[in-house]
Amino acid sequence: MRRLTYQQGDQTYTVDLHPLGDDRYQAIIGDQTYTVQCQPQPDGSWRLVLEGKAYRVQAAAQGAQRFIAVDGQHTTLQRVEPRSRPRRAAAHQGGLDAPMPGQVSQVAVQEGDTVTAGQTLLILEAMKMEIRITAPAPSRVMRLLVLPGQVVERGQRLIELDAIPSAPESP
Repeated sequence: MRRLTYQQGDQTYTVDLHPLGDDRYQAIIGDQTYTVQCQPQPDGSWRLVLEGKAYRVQAAAQGAQRFIAVDGQHTTLQRVEPRSRPRRAAAHQGGLDAPMPGQVSQVAVQEGDTVTAGQTLLILEAMKMEIRITAPAPSRVMRLLVLPGQVVERGQRLIELDAIPSAPESP
């Protein structure tokens, strides 16, 4: 069994997946149980059959974010690690890499800009989805390594950031 927990807005979902063989799984979400068949497709998408209806699903990840398109309807989920204890986001050193191949459609910042955690830095289009690349922590944009319209490969460095240290807490 595999347990996955995701958050969307204020709602948290836990999915227990039990493999049944032949690309089929029993998925338990809350008090509902579903049988789902998952088949990888040559274009990198998945064909899911749920309750007798087929869906085309595309997915991409950036850190804990999951970008999902189901038959063209887009949503973003946040993966929740159940064993991790809540803590502040760590100061981010370095840069951000492309989570998948795609084309840069927009660059929302400039070198030297100060950004906040969660702020959109650029938008990457991949598999007909818009993937927002966001700042993981308060940072300063040191270098932009891509331009709008540029095609990038998975793992290619997009932007370099320098963390802004947070003020120490008062006792």
